[in-house]
Amino acid sequence: MSEEQTVTINEEEHNLSELAVETQMHVARVNELRQEIGRLQMQISEREVLLQAYTKAIVESVQPVEEVEGEVVN
Repeated sequence: MSEEQTVTINEEEHNLSELAVETQMHVARVNELRQEIGRLQMQISEREVLLQAYTKAIVESVQPVEEVEGEVVN
């Protein structure tokens, strides 16, 4: 026996199959958009880490070079 899919709209439970086809399509699209937003937020987080790494590399590349016992060290 399969359980009926429900959706909560304005704090009220509705059986998905009892909603108008157009409303079912809207519910599906909202779910897709939420998933896409989650993926995009993950990509933003990853890009921020990359941005920090590149920024650190840039800052380190312009730091004065120190000499240690005749060797040049960055």
